Amino acid sequence: MTTVVKADKSRLTIRGLVDGQHYIVQEQPGGWFVSPEKTRRVKKTGMSAEAFEKLYRSRVPLDPATAGEIAANLAATDKPK
Repeated sequence: MTTVVKADKSRLTIRGLVDGQHYIVQEQPGGWFVSPEKTRRVKKTGMSAEAFEKLYRSRVPLDPATAGEIAANLAATDKPK
């Protein structure tokens, strides 16, 4: 639970907050709303378009037996039970 107390010099003391954490303060009708700042997702770097194209172009085509087996498996999973 968070408690807000008026201190001297028009400052507020808010008990229950965590050191080092950022908070968002919004004015609401009849008071204030204090909430933790949203955590931001870390953007992960992906593969560049050039690296993907190089990888895509270097792939080896499937032999006919493997391609036929994959097609048969896909057809078998598509059939209703």
